[in-house]
Amino acid sequence: MLAVTPRPPRLLEVLLSLAAAGGALLSAGCPSQEERVCDLICDCTGCSEARYLDCVDKTETAKTAVAEASCPAAFDEYLACLEEEIECKDDAFSLDGCEDQERSLRQCGVFVFRTVCEHANDHLVACGQGRPFAPGAEACSEQIACNAECILGVSCDGLNGTSFDEAQRFNECNNRCFSMR
Repeated sequence: MLAVTPRPPRLLEVLLSLAAAGGALLSAGCPSQEERVCDLICDCTGCSEARYLDCVDKTETAKTAVAEASCPAAFDEYLACLEEEIECKDDAFSLDGCEDQERSLRQCGVFVFRTVCEHANDHLVACGQGRPFAPGAEACSEQIACNAECILGVSCDGLNGTSFDEAQRFNECNNRCFSMR
């Protein structure tokens, strides 16, 4: 004679199903901080899935770079600030409010959403000069990026020629960039 195992009550069956579903959701995980920032950017700009994935790749590459540079806290602080401060205006995102965190990240030699050339343009404008560099990573070749680093490393007095020592240091830096062919 076969013993029949009693069937669990319907409520227990439902609870077990919900627990299994909840476990599946937990194992799928929540979006990472990098993904959340890219979600905010893409929600604003309406980017394609390919551009979204490119954004996530850039942030993950930056995360690896800051780990190698031994300054992961700067990256975490920058992304946390972005999550709070990103504003969407006319289908473009603004990173205002996170300048200090971005500067700390830049001192680690890491750039996430803007190239070193774009940062150099901002510095030049703040010093009363124009924007010599075109936007986008493709316009910021290695040699041009080196020049942009020189610009970021000098004060407005050096860029404007009012400090001889700073201007000399800037010129020496530029000469190294253009002799690296």
